[in-house]
Amino acid sequence: MKLYRLFLPKRFNDGKKIPSNKILKIAEEIREKFGAYSLDPYGRLPIIQGVWTSDKKRKYEDEMNILDLFVEDTFDIQKWFKAKREIWRQELEQEELFIIVQNAEIIT
Repeated sequence: MKLYRLFLPKRFNDGKKIPSNKILKIAEEIREKFGAYSLDPYGRLPIIQGVWTSDKKRKYEDEMNILDLFVEDTFDIQKWFKAKREIWRQELEQEELFIIVQNAEIIT
């Protein structure tokens, strides 16, 4: 089992607010594909605020929504997320879009 954690920004790179329907569209794509997700839209510290510097030496200060999803570990799922990551990056007008994948075990 894997935990996919998507860091979805609250603002475009120019500082303008990303409309919530864009984030909800991504969440809905995930729900349609996998049947579930968890979303934290409140942007609490320390986990989902960050600062980073791009290769072009531009400084970004981000506030993010975190979307979590537990799924099986398959090549097809990895491939799907890699393809969608690039689409979502472009839709959200981001220089970078982070998706973290971690091993996860659900206690039953």
